[in-house]
Amino acid sequence: MNNLRQRLRQLGAGLHQEVDDAYSALSLETADGYRRFLQAHAAALFSLEQTLEENAIDQLLEDWPQRRRSEALRADLQAFACAPVDVLSMPQQVSPAWCWGAAYVLEGSRLGGQVLARRLQAAQPGAPMDYLGHASTPGLWPSFLQRLESQAQGCDELELQRGVEQAFGVFIQAAQAQQINA
Repeated sequence: MNNLRQRLRQLGAGLHQEVDDAYSALSLETADGYRRFLQAHAAALFSLEQTLEENAIDQLLEDWPQRRRSEALRADLQAFACAPVDVLSMPQQVSPAWCWGAAYVLEGSRLGGQVLARRLQAAQPGAPMDYLGHASTPGLWPSFLQRLESQAQGCDELELQRGVEQAFGVFIQAAQAQQINA
């Protein structure tokens, strides 16, 4: 299996399912469920994007400013008048391979975000959705895959895997914390 995307997908399949299961308990059909969904994503995303930025993700993805979603998520949280969230900890120093693995998880989440945006729109048409709406920015996923395949092929597979696992892991941890605090 030469395709890096397929290898990363296979490496993260079980964790991806855990993320889906964890977030399914945070219903988008109610304002409270959606608020908790956003807070969980903020606890994970803010930390993950900060780690990527502190480790020069913009050198790997020159269009990183278009890809980052923290500001969109902050706007949605402000619309709910949410208190600031405690971000989860991530490693401070990571390798470029780790960044590719974590970015794969973030960029892949755009696909699920499109599905969730449609569900939210149907259930709560007036709900703020800058964050989920960011998922539909055209061309970001295909251009990411092109860069991943051309630039990350020679990366250390264990570091790629660690990036995938830790990115999924922080989202799982954040969702579980919201369920406990519900």
